[in-house]
Amino acid sequence: METQSLQSALINILVVESNPAEARLIAEGFRDAGHKHKIEQLHNGEDALSYLLRESPYQQAARPDLILLDLTLPKKSGFELLEEIRASDSLKRIPIIILSGSSDPIGVQRAYELHANCYIRKPNDLDELLSMIKTCYRFWGTTARLPPKTKPS
Repeated sequence: METQSLQSALINILVVESNPAEARLIAEGFRDAGHKHKIEQLHNGEDALSYLLRESPYQQAARPDLILLDLTLPKKSGFELLEEIRASDSLKRIPIIILSGSSDPIGVQRAYELHANCYIRKPNDLDELLSMIKTCYRFWGTTARLPPKTKPS
């Protein structure tokens, strides 16, 4: 079964970011990249896990093809959410990019130990943030291959 690239099909991106303004900027960066996508924004770890598990009120939620995850989240930290995603057979193949304001080596190491696909420190400058999002999107859209939405037989 052929895997999907971001460039070839509509993809679903889940942005889990505690700051709604930053989540909107991230979504705007993806929109500016010009590929076909749908972005869902959630602002705490518990809602994100419910969304991913399609629990109420997210029973009709689309399975994301890519997750951008802040580590500093209310209700359930990004580390806790990452650990639970990677422990789930149905979710563990979804690529997860950590977007954090911290470059603490211990946090970076822990994210990779929990099998994050990438750790990016969020730039403080708006233009740099938008450029980083576009670069990230180009990488996942033209270079990297995403796993299929279901396991190949």
